[in-house]
Amino acid sequence: MHVLRLRLLAAGTLAAVAFLLYSSTLLPGQDLGDTASFQSIAGERLLTPRQGYPLYFAVIGLFVHGLPVEAARATNLASAVAAAVAVGLVVLVGAELGGTLVAGLVAGLLLAGSYTFWSQAIIAEVYALHLLIVGACLLALIGWYRRPSLWRLGLFFAVYALGFGNHLSMVLLLPGFALFLLIAAPGGPREMVRLRVVLLALGLASIFTLQYWWNFSSLLDEPGHPGYGELLGNFWFDVTKSDWRANMVYGIPESTLWDRFAMYWFDLRQQFGVPGALAALVGAAWLLWKRWRMGVMLLALWLTSWLFAFTYNVGDTHVFYMSSHLVVALAAGCGAGWVVLAIRDTAAPRRPVAWQKVLSAGTAWLVTAVVVAYPAWRAFDTYPAMDRSGDRESTRFLDQQLTAGMDGGREILGADMNWQLHNGLDYYAKYTRPDLVVFNLPDTLLYFPFLVATNAALGRQIVLTEGAATMVRDLYGHLFSLDLDPRLPVESLSQRVATLPPGTRYVLAVIEAYPESPIDPTALSAATRQLGLRPDDLPTGRYAAVVGRVGERPVARLSGTTPFRARTDLEGQLVDVRIECWLPADTIRRAGFGHVIVNDRHVLTLDRGVSFVAFGPNGAATLRAWDPGLYAPQPRFIVRPGHGQSHGWGAPP
Repeated sequence: MHVLRLRLLAAGTLAAVAFLLYSSTLLPGQDLGDTASFQSIAGERLLTPRQGYPLYFAVIGLFVHGLPVEAARATNLASAVAAAVAVGLVVLVGAELGGTLVAGLVAGLLLAGSYTFWSQAIIAEVYALHLLIVGACLLALIGWYRRPSLWRLGLFFAVYALGFGNHLSMVLLLPGFALFLLIAAPGGPREMVRLRVVLLALGLASIFTLQYWWNFSSLLDEPGHPGYGELLGNFWFDVTKSDWRANMVYGIPESTLWDRFAMYWFDLRQQFGVPGALAALVGAAWLLWKRWRMGVMLLALWLTSWLFAFTYNVGDTHVFYMSSHLVVALAAGCGAGWVVLAIRDTAAPRRPVAWQKVLSAGTAWLVTAVVVAYPAWRAFDTYPAMDRSGDRESTRFLDQQLTAGMDGGREILGADMNWQLHNGLDYYAKYTRPDLVVFNLPDTLLYFPFLVATNAALGRQIVLTEGAATMVRDLYGHLFSLDLDPRLPVESLSQRVATLPPGTRYVLAVIEAYPESPIDPTALSAATRQLGLRPDDLPTGRYAAVVGRVGERPVARLSGTTPFRARTDLEGQLVDVRIECWLPADTIRRAGFGHVIVNDRHVLTLDRGVSFVAFGPNGAATLRAWDPGLYAPQPRFIVRPGHGQSHGWGAPP
């Protein structure tokens, strides 16, 4: 009982520390992409099959309705709480697997400070809750293994089935869990196929399937809906996203296999470093030797999760490695625990005298301090890169670059943009600018002339984003005049950096751009000339950066074909440039493709393309700019009925 209380105390303490880390680096408001979509849907009574995740939306809905803060912040905070609880559970699981509290502490600290997990713990995303449920499944399964009983087995079945309401990737854990049940059952594998066990599993699975009634019921609310058979087919299609699953899973070209292995090695080092990876190998070997059933389970869990992520043909592969990261953290904890126990036993003679006992205990405590200090140091080192507490860039962009100057009572905005921006605009229009009417241009394109005429009769004019204006021009030619909106001047990167006085400190980073948004070499050259750089001062490569002062030769020229991290002393200011992506595979990085940190303060999140930051003597950013990229300025157009050339749009065809 004393050991259990100690483990619970350690788990609770580390969970509290993790929450302090995540809450202090929490994204304060809205984001773009999937996060913005979750933030927008949270708290709604209606949930469609396509939106999925009923358990996740129920949890974040409680935070949205229960906390007196902005909806976006409430959903972000829900992730921080879930992540902290997940860390506490990993401490308990690690201590059980390794047979010592050291194993649990190292595993919990490694997971808590791992780059990808931390990045998902401070935004609205499903992965923190997913790892919480995985940890709970492992704890319930180990509890059943220690003291087998039908109700403990039922508890595991219930937690596992509940997890499907958060993310369907729970199915990837089935081989590992099923294998463990078969090899660990006290009566042999046949015990798991007895009628009462099968009925218990099926019954609990059926009960927790009802989570998705929330999604299914929205189909029943549609007037004139088809029969139940077709409804179930539509429901399954949308919930499992069958339209992309066949192409996105197990769909990578064979020519990219070696690059994928290199990508995983980079990702593993990004999470745990080389010592952490080596400790995981030691821990896995120790488990397979000493506690082979648990070792086999962890190996199977890692393999299925890793294989899915390895073959996942979508640009956010890194988040799907997270389940395997949890296994690696547990194995590393077991490795560290074995090292501590081995050194303690080696240092202790068979018949020790008093001073030998003290020496043995001191040696054990020293080794414990070293193995615990390593993941703690990694968390300290990762902190500045994960600090999004001052990141309101998405709201600033929507305020100053997309909707600036618009009158919600007299204008409506038609949008067609990158999906990440579009999701951000949905949240922004719902919560930040509820006065502004926004519509999706592709949905209205066929009756767009009627929409323009109707709003003109009501005294309202339509304003279009650049992509929406392109679609209107392509379909309707010069039926409408599309005038550049003078209220939204679009400054080039060279125009923006031209405002900086000589001697201003800066970092200019260039990361291989998206194929659909290439870097304009002429515009980049103009910007570098304004900074006082010569043509050969900007290095080439997939990743490149220049650190210096305006009007002077650069202090550092950085480049590489693989991700790198480089520190530069810029007149007493420590500039840390971190490339945190693997190209060309990464197309979505919710924590950014890299970071610039000055004196341990986060000043810039890198995007694909050109990213720029200028900062003052105190290290605070004075100018941030991207071109191209999600936050690159884009023009806006006012729709005016009538024939003729569009002012600012170019000559007619």
